[in-house]
Amino acid sequence: MHLPSARSWERPHPAFLTLLLFLALFFYLPIGSVLLKGFFPKGSFDPSVFIDTVTSPYTLRILWFTFFQAILSTLFSLMLGLPGAYLLSMYSFPGRKLVRAASGVPFVLPPILVVLGFVIFFGNSGLLNSILMRLFDLSEPPLRVLYSLKAIILAHGFYNFPIALRLIASLWQQLPPSQEWAAQTLGAPRRRLFFTIILPQLMPAILAASALIFMFCFTSFAIILVLGGGPQFTTVEVEIYRLAKTSFDIPAAGALSIIALVLTLGIMGIYVKLQNKMAFHQELSSGPVRPRSYNRPSKTGFIGIAVYIAAMLMIVAGPLVAVVVRSLQKPVTRAGELSFTLEWYQQLFSSGAGQFGRIALPAIRNSVLIGILAAAAAVVVGTALSYLTVRYRLKFGRLIDTLSMAPLAISSVILGLGYFLISRTIPDLGRARIFMIVAAHAVIAYPFVARTVSSVLKKIPPSQLQAAMLLGASPGKVFRTVEFPVMLPALAAAAAFAFAISLGEINATLVFSSSTVTIPLAIYRMIGSYNFFGACALGTILVAVCALAFTLFDVSGNTEI
Repeated sequence: MHLPSARSWERPHPAFLTLLLFLALFFYLPIGSVLLKGFFPKGSFDPSVFIDTVTSPYTLRILWFTFFQAILSTLFSLMLGLPGAYLLSMYSFPGRKLVRAASGVPFVLPPILVVLGFVIFFGNSGLLNSILMRLFDLSEPPLRVLYSLKAIILAHGFYNFPIALRLIASLWQQLPPSQEWAAQTLGAPRRRLFFTIILPQLMPAILAASALIFMFCFTSFAIILVLGGGPQFTTVEVEIYRLAKTSFDIPAAGALSIIALVLTLGIMGIYVKLQNKMAFHQELSSGPVRPRSYNRPSKTGFIGIAVYIAAMLMIVAGPLVAVVVRSLQKPVTRAGELSFTLEWYQQLFSSGAGQFGRIALPAIRNSVLIGILAAAAAVVVGTALSYLTVRYRLKFGRLIDTLSMAPLAISSVILGLGYFLISRTIPDLGRARIFMIVAAHAVIAYPFVARTVSSVLKKIPPSQLQAAMLLGASPGKVFRTVEFPVMLPALAAAAAFAFAISLGEINATLVFSSSTVTIPLAIYRMIGSYNFFGACALGTILVAVCALAFTLFDVSGNTEI
């Protein structure tokens, strides 16, 4: 007897309707409220604000700079990621695992932590300049990169190069070596072999990585807000925040949000097409995977590898180490001499907390509470949506899948603006404000949960589910006894990752409710008040939690973009 794939003939449980209601209330309603403000600034249709905003020379300059910095940042990220993808795919060398592990560190770090690390490491009084001044007996810092376009590009490269490294390496490692062996047998030099055989096959991964990195740089907020240093380097996201929270020009912010949404959705569409093309190439590359010891580097190769690892460690580990070191220091003289101290951490765990503890402790409590609730909601929503799209053949399944993944393409700044507009219609939010933040964080995190769980559900053989059903097991019992045990490790990893995402989220929180202080908001305010020591102590706590979350996520094997 032939059975169709499990549950393909059943209608989804009515409980799934509540999940669609969650998306409608906490994602599409806020986004819709922003879009309406762009076309209905005073309650009635009036496109003049939108037209004036679109045609404004100031807006056009902002759009140009947003594209310009995103292009430069994408190219720099590729420059950092391509050599790493080449090393991981071609060579076996000491430190190979270190390169892969280091490449994953920026992938999970909150943007505000990247900002803090760059200020402490690359600042005029930062760790790198201090070392260089002592080595070469200089009276002034030799590197001045902060609050400039160079700082923006450097930070974006640090934050996004793992995407290029991992996407390109994942395809490169699957390319069958037979074509390369044949070309080498015919006497083709290594350079010609790369440009004529390898590079054309890698282009889908390179283009997909470029599109995704470009979108992240295009919608970057915290990095531009702090490291840009002024209106000269304003981007679309920063301008939306300025219009909404500083100028209180909500209609103009809504109009600019419409422009941003159209552009980001277009970029996301390009990425999806390129990713599908990349998946098709991976299916075609069905030959044997290149052994890890395919090539052993020559002496010159070892030097190149050592230089790359050193540069990566400086770019990746340098800012993080600087944050940890600065959190253990305290100025003892007006000249800026520093001494070792645990004062910042003692204030966190002592009953009579000092000024730093009075700021940090509420931020930690709020972040942990919001993170736990947001992770729980993200796991429930993400799991149910992945189960809905994988286990049922729905008439509009592809449409539902696309609509449910839309938060990946929508800026969290615009989402926060939507929550801000909704909150203005509620007389007294009170404690409900923190639950709106939880909902916003859950919306941002659940797509990652859904992708993780979906990849596990697709690997469960339908024959196991069919066998259980033939033996009389109900759908609920099949889920509890067959599917859930297999999904559990991935669910734990996804929950940890969702918690880390919530813990480091600043964009939506800053735009919606800056009065609810979280760890990223506290760090942002400490940077603004030049309390870098306290900011580094909070940042170190954030680094530890995010590192643990990413370790769980990476070990589970579900780190695909």
